[in-house]
Amino acid sequence: MKFSGKSVRTLTKFMKVAGSAIRVRLAVNLLNIPQERLLELGFDENLIAGDYLIPTVLGKYTGFNANGDIKVRKDLPLEPESVMFYGSSRDWHGGIHSGIRTRTMNKYPRENIPAPSETFEIIALNGALFLSSSELNLDDKDETRNVHVTNVMLECFSEFEIYDVQKEKIIGPKLKRLQWDILPPGECPWDKAKPIVLKRAEHLEEKDKRVIEHRMKIISRRKPDFLATGRAGFSGYFVYGFKDQDVYVLESMELDNAIYVFNSEWEKISQLTKNQIINSDLPHDRIIHNKKWNLSVGRAISGK
Repeated sequence: MKFSGKSVRTLTKFMKVAGSAIRVRLAVNLLNIPQERLLELGFDENLIAGDYLIPTVLGKYTGFNANGDIKVRKDLPLEPESVMFYGSSRDWHGGIHSGIRTRTMNKYPRENIPAPSETFEIIALNGALFLSSSELNLDDKDETRNVHVTNVMLECFSEFEIYDVQKEKIIGPKLKRLQWDILPPGECPWDKAKPIVLKRAEHLEEKDKRVIEHRMKIISRRKPDFLATGRAGFSGYFVYGFKDQDVYVLESMELDNAIYVFNSEWEKISQLTKNQIINSDLPHDRIIHNKKWNLSVGRAISGK
């Protein structure tokens, strides 16, 4: 039986359809999903059981799922914050000078609400392939998560089937994460990285593109061994790898985001969600984009 709708606030209707099932998956037969929608979500054209990823942002629920949210804490005192921007000014001769600048202003603190980072998985059921949510437990304590996953599925497909994991015996093969595309190994200078970065920055305003180009150019000058670009829920994220130093620099196209520099194996980092990367116990440095950020990144890479 299919469950359909635009969104839900509670699981009342959902629970009626689920009946006595406790452990379930929300799934849609791949034959019922247009190829364009699968590509839009971030999947490859040729899907196999085990592929999974955090879906691309299509709307409100997939947006929160991939990026989380920010709550402005107006109940707390203002605090100084540095912001980078591209601007112009005149000197006393009347000449115009343009470039990357930094200004500090007082802002209310912002509280980051972590992204749930729920995934879509390709699974096999009775010889057919389905796109499925991860396994849900319909216990009351998981209601917030279950409502969120339900809304993500409805936003993407408008309807889905509910499978009882225990009775229907859904096959759960070994999973293969599809979150990063890695350029061929070898030094990745700016002339190679620039078209890739600018392609991902096409949607930004021109002044913001200049900031992103400036940041990425500075890191590329350090001659990384490889560049990994994020896809789907990681779209807009870049990882520069320096294998000899065992250092990996995570940078994004969000102007307010910090840089994260890790001293750990790239394979471990690539399997984590954004929340796990930022909040993990893996050794790392968090570098704010202030006036000295490029020096801080250089020291973190060189270890000096």
